Amino acid sequence: MKNLFYLATALLLSINSFAQAPNQNNKEPKSPEDRAKFQTEKMASELQLTEAQKEQVYTINLGIAQKNQGIRNSNFTEDEKRSIIQSNREAQIEMLKNVLTAAQFEKMKANFKEQHQEGGREHHEKH
Repeated sequence: MKNLFYLATALLLSINSFAQAPNQNNKEPKSPEDRAKFQTEKMASELQLTEAQKEQVYTINLGIAQKNQGIRNSNFTEDEKRSIIQSNREAQIEMLKNVLTAAQFEKMKANFKEQHQEGGREHHEKH
């Protein structure tokens, strides 16, 4: 009887660990804060942001990530969600234009264009 109990307990623990594994292996940040931090760190590395720029970029990225999370959780249709998130992305780019130098901004736009050409889904799988 004890052996059956131990076997059942081990089975439940292993099932639980497998159920959680995809979330741990998924590199895509989940919370708006995680998304903003991830995106800001990536931009800081690619664009050589100053500390002051990094703070401003994080604030912008966090605001957009929070708005987009609300949209994703809303009752809008998928097309409406996509459209609103795209308009948020455009607003984000305009805000970043005021923070970045001209050279940084051009490099950021080039990076976005390159990522877009690679395809959105492939881009997300990389990160």
